[in-house]
Amino acid sequence: MKPYVVVWKGPVHKASGLGRASRAYAKSLKRQGVAVRLSPPDHRKPNAAPVKKVLIYHHIPSRMQWKKERSTYDFILLNTVWETSRLPRSWLPHMNKFDAVCVPSQHNRRVLRNCGVTVPIFVVPHGVDAREFHPNYPKLSLPAAAGKFTFVSVFGFQHRKNPEGLLRAYWEEFSSKDNVILVIKTNGYVANETEAWIKQQVMRYKKRLGIQKDTAPVVIIGRHMSESQLKGLYALGDAFVLPTRGEGVGLPYLEALASGIPVIATGWGGQMDFLTPRNSFLVPYQLKSPASSMSRAISRRFSNLFAQKGQRWAEPDLSSLKRLMRQAYENPRLCKQKGSQGRKDMLQLSWDQAGMLMKQAIEETMRSKK
Repeated sequence: MKPYVVVWKGPVHKASGLGRASRAYAKSLKRQGVAVRLSPPDHRKPNAAPVKKVLIYHHIPSRMQWKKERSTYDFILLNTVWETSRLPRSWLPHMNKFDAVCVPSQHNRRVLRNCGVTVPIFVVPHGVDAREFHPNYPKLSLPAAAGKFTFVSVFGFQHRKNPEGLLRAYWEEFSSKDNVILVIKTNGYVANETEAWIKQQVMRYKKRLGIQKDTAPVVIIGRHMSESQLKGLYALGDAFVLPTRGEGVGLPYLEALASGIPVIATGWGGQMDFLTPRNSFLVPYQLKSPASSMSRAISRRFSNLFAQKGQRWAEPDLSSLKRLMRQAYENPRLCKQKGSQGRKDMLQLSWDQAGMLMKQAIEETMRSKK
């Protein structure tokens, strides 16, 4: 294999799950001995040995500047993820211009093939650092949760994550007589979507539902948490719950399982590469148009992306979600068994493995394009 350098263009400076994954991918490639840079190579350096230049593009495909990038790089790979049954229309004209595409799940590979992507597709799963996310990590200090069975949920405050379903199921299933609490770590997407605004949206929704009984407590954390605090939040939990409508992967599921707590999750999406009945409580669902539920949204819709014609995602069954949350609450021993299995399963999913698979994808692409 001729020498090559990889330039990684992705959201490496963002605090989001996508940003954390982008950083982890780039670092994992470096650990495999690949020369990785976060900025283009300097062509002005004299006497530099000739090397092939590879661009890994970890942004929205429709933003790609093809003329500029093709004049700079010998090979261009897309690293991407998607959450519904069809890619956005604006992506499709670009997909087969890449030399190859890396996706994190079999679900994504099926979606791309079904949408007419013909270039090589490599599955490069997300990893999780099981040395950092583990059951013995010091628990986040949260006095309200002391002595209570603690449901934890981590997500961006958007409709795809289904905060409506989670909150309604919890409010309808549990009262203050149950020794339980739900702790939600979330975030908005623009400056005015603060923790106070999110709490206001939640209370308006509860009023709209007409729920007046004495419900079990909900704690909403809508501000930034450090990596250490996030790990402590998972360690605090007895079960992780996120009845998402669609995921390309679901990084919080990986982190929860590595932390030794079981997952209550919708049984459709990229997470099904690693969620099983042995480590999770899987919620049944129906595939529906995203537009069908957006009129009831309490969070950001992103309808320009998710509500395009022909797209489907999962609407989890609310009564089943309530039943599974109750089952978890009443069976802490079962939760520990599933969590222990999840921890064992996550030991097989490292970022080093992701780096190895991405390196293989790069080098196979280079060989095939000679």
